[in-house]
Amino acid sequence: MSRSLFEESLMQFVEELKDESEMTEKQRRILQASLKLFAAKGFHASSTAEIAKEAGVAEGTIFRHYKSKKDLLLAVVAPVLVKFAAPFILKDVRVIFQEQAKKPLAEVLTELYRNRLELIGANEKHVRILLQEAFFHEEIREAMLSTVFQEVKRLAAKLIEERKEAGELRPLPTEAVFRMVLSSLVGLILFKHVTEPEEYAKRSDEEQIALTVDMLLYGIANR
Repeated sequence: MSRSLFEESLMQFVEELKDESEMTEKQRRILQASLKLFAAKGFHASSTAEIAKEAGVAEGTIFRHYKSKKDLLLAVVAPVLVKFAAPFILKDVRVIFQEQAKKPLAEVLTELYRNRLELIGANEKHVRILLQEAFFHEEIREAMLSTVFQEVKRLAAKLIEERKEAGELRPLPTEAVFRMVLSSLVGLILFKHVTEPEEYAKRSDEEQIALTVDMLLYGIANR
């Protein structure tokens, strides 16, 4: 199976880092091997011996460039979040909000949820490493919060304010509306990929999205 766009772009990012930081060829190979193994097995299950073997270097070479495996993780993940992952993750969100500006909110949310599910599905193992390691490492968590989350919040707040002014949404606190929209999306992703994939699969993505958007906008009580 060919590598995903996410993986190809990550590897290209490491190639470009060589010029930006005068990285040696061995350092470049170490970072490429780390990306591959961290994404496939996770940080804690990947040993420096495996990374060295994949990179074609001696294990001691890794520790000449990085003090610990954590330093290696941060060298790989934090720059990727700032320079690549955030633009990659946010690009379609910006387009959706711009192109759907004149459409009903239900259509905007439907397209947004569909797009996010497709992105996760196509890059599941690479997204997993970002989320898993963010849970254990404050540096990565802070990088995610300062890049992806804050920009998503800014874009969503603008859309919510516009829809409140147009009378399409109730005059509720913007941060509360954003929290509900994001929670519904996270719920879809968790149930599809983590907690109950078999139960989720009883309906198509389109059906699951339609149900979620309907309940988000109109509630669960009898109308």
